[in-house]
Amino acid sequence: MLVTKIIPQKRDTSKYNIFIDGEYVFALSLGDMEYFHIKEGREIPEKTIAFIQRSLIYIQAQNKALHFIGYKLRTEKEVRQKLMESDFSEEIIEEVMIFLNKYHYTDDREYANRYIKDRLHLSPRGAYALRMELIQRGISEEIYEEVIEQTDFCETKDAVKWLEKKTRGQWPPDEKKKKQLYGFLQRKGYSYGVIKDAFEEMNQQ
Repeated sequence: MLVTKIIPQKRDTSKYNIFIDGEYVFALSLGDMEYFHIKEGREIPEKTIAFIQRSLIYIQAQNKALHFIGYKLRTEKEVRQKLMESDFSEEIIEEVMIFLNKYHYTDDREYANRYIKDRLHLSPRGAYALRMELIQRGISEEIYEEVIEQTDFCETKDAVKWLEKKTRGQWPPDEKKKKQLYGFLQRKGYSYGVIKDAFEEMNQQ
């Protein structure tokens, strides 16, 4: 197998992307390249490539992933994206994801559960906003629906709290303020029906 191209990485200038037979295979430091006698135009045995993938590149990718999730829970999509940005091959990324899933280092259900609870506690959102935020982070519709059904979640109650906070006892609002409040709640992801119910509840207080 022939080393056809070696180019320095843009994100990490201490490493070089190695192309074998015209395809990107892995990235190595200059020291590792010298150790394995890797030079552009030189042949490299398949067993050497396999050894580097198994004992060096995989461990690098695994460590990168574990560091990434070590201080904050991440979705599978976020971990995959991080490893892709570090120029690891799809094969290596897939092996790392299998490891992370096996030992529950990544768990999209747990991520969605914590995310929703934190959101509702710190800065409540409507169901639509929560759904879109989680989907953008890689959570599937199925997992979102499963988690939201198990969550103690009342959109109208949360919308009322926002109205109370925004008006500070000055109720009912004039038409201009009313439109502003409607717009605010819509941006928080509340549907027209929920907003209408929240206003009616405020009128009855």
